[in-house]
Amino acid sequence: MEIGLAVGGAFLSSALNVLFDRLAPQGDLLNMFQKHKHHIQLLKKLKMTLRGLQIVLSDAENKQASNPSVSDWLNELRDAVDSAENLIEEVNYEALRLKVEGQHQNFAETSNQQVSDLNLCLSDEFFLNIKDKLEDTIETLEVLEKQIGRLGLKEHFGSTKQETRTPSTSVVDDSDIFGRQNEIENLIDLLLSEDASGKKLTVVPIVGMGGLGKTTLAKAVYNDAKVSEAYKADHFGLKAWYCVSEAYDALRITKGLLQEIGSFDSKDDNNLNQLQVKSKESLKGKKFLIVLDDVWNDNYNEWVDLRNLFVEGRMGSKIIVTTRKESVALMMANEKISMDNLSTEDSWSLFKRHAFENMDPMGHPELEEVGKQIAAKCKGLPLALKTLAGMLRSKSEVEEWKRILRSETWELRDKDILPALMLSYNDLPAHLKRCFSFCAIFPKDYPFRKEQVIHLWIANGLVPKEDEIIEDSGNQYFLELRSRSLLEKVPNPSKRNIEESFLMHDLVNDLAQIASSKLCIRLEESQGSHMLEKSRHLSYSMGEGGEFEKLTTLYKLEQLRTFVPIYIDVNYYSLSKRVLSDDITQPKFSIPASPDEKKLILVLPHLASQ
Repeated sequence: MEIGLAVGGAFLSSALNVLFDRLAPQGDLLNMFQKHKHHIQLLKKLKMTLRGLQIVLSDAENKQASNPSVSDWLNELRDAVDSAENLIEEVNYEALRLKVEGQHQNFAETSNQQVSDLNLCLSDEFFLNIKDKLEDTIETLEVLEKQIGRLGLKEHFGSTKQETRTPSTSVVDDSDIFGRQNEIENLIDLLLSEDASGKKLTVVPIVGMGGLGKTTLAKAVYNDAKVSEAYKADHFGLKAWYCVSEAYDALRITKGLLQEIGSFDSKDDNNLNQLQVKSKESLKGKKFLIVLDDVWNDNYNEWVDLRNLFVEGRMGSKIIVTTRKESVALMMANEKISMDNLSTEDSWSLFKRHAFENMDPMGHPELEEVGKQIAAKCKGLPLALKTLAGMLRSKSEVEEWKRILRSETWELRDKDILPALMLSYNDLPAHLKRCFSFCAIFPKDYPFRKEQVIHLWIANGLVPKEDEIIEDSGNQYFLELRSRSLLEKVPNPSKRNIEESFLMHDLVNDLAQIASSKLCIRLEESQGSHMLEKSRHLSYSMGEGGEFEKLTTLYKLEQLRTFVPIYIDVNYYSLSKRVLSDDITQPKFSIPASPDEKKLILVLPHLASQ
């Protein structure tokens, strides 16, 4: 799988939405140009051209991985949209400059009519410069628009989910299970017990992020000797395993379940009604254990239709569901089993089982030392532990192990880790892709507050302004990302920060960086890198010393949209006194771009962790 599939476009889509908002008929921007009718016509032409490009954007994102020409086209479009956005920001900056210099002291509280009067303060030279830039930008966009037909791009609204996971089976290797004994025992007890409420059917969801071992846990209990004996002892016992996966298809699921329980007839191959009637009859009056692995669909009506196949089973019938989405679990049952990361000890045991299967770790102490560091890097994620260990099992040179230790996860493109996690990204709707990708701005292991993230989303136009209560929408976005196991709550916050905090698993953070196409980065990790010049959203850790030396690289970042200081220690205030305004709640930050020039950069210091 190509890891770069349909990434980066989230921010392009967001930038377009921001531009459309700025170019609204009654917006401040058009009011500001009332004196210059030709400029207004150019702005309207810019908007219509962008609309024509927007309708093929989703199709281009889906095709960029397989078509280099489309990828190049998208990159050129991104640069052109950046130019348009810069142009709009140049006008806003000029208005802000006039306000700061006192020419419009009450500009922030003026009416639209007063805003339109601001153009009287802008020079003819300024408007002429804007006109030339507008025409250049529109010309570039029109060239890109003419290439749409040649590239075969079509109008497409929404995203195409792609099947990227090999279907699971119930076959399990018991020797490959570490650190899940309590969960296994509790789940077995649940499967062998009668429902206290007297329900015939009990659904047990297993929830957790990709790679945590949900399927492995389900396999362990499905194949457990006590469970198997219990169903053999029941004359009407049935067991079935079916991998549902991303693309929900009632016909495929029903057919697969019938094949599992041995009642499938090819004559009913494509008749959903006959297949479902037969499925219900096959399960009627029987006690069954069914595993629905890898469920993504949280459409309640479709779940009710599927559940109707099982409701006439005997008392004690159970369905195990594995899913990454809490919304699926809550739709199906009142209680769920939440998977946690493996402990350090269990992580090492799993890693050692695969990496040292053909050699004794005691005989290779140097490899064992590096191996423990690699295992720690996986942060208790079984999929990552097995994948990296599998890469190393045939390597005996310590330098080869150190190379894996030094590697970023996205450099291991041919392996299973990020493709498995990418499923979670692909399943996100477009607005959540933008918000998730933006979280790449935070360092690994950095505990951030919900309000901090939501305010940054709003400031960058990632939460639509047309929403009646924009903060409520941002809150819903955040909760949805958390319910999909992409954000996790910090279990034991420090005494210094008793507020509820959240973070991303290191590998989810890697996924966010890839999804943002490196548009969201951390200053410390990109010094001297070409990525820095392409970045749009930037954070840096305060309190590490050499503050101004680190900031000198910002002078050439013409595309910078967000600049967020991440508070680390008390040295934060020494920087605040030198470069931030006295009122740190104001989004202003001034640094010299050259000896005779000042450059305003957006900063949100009040959003830094307190």
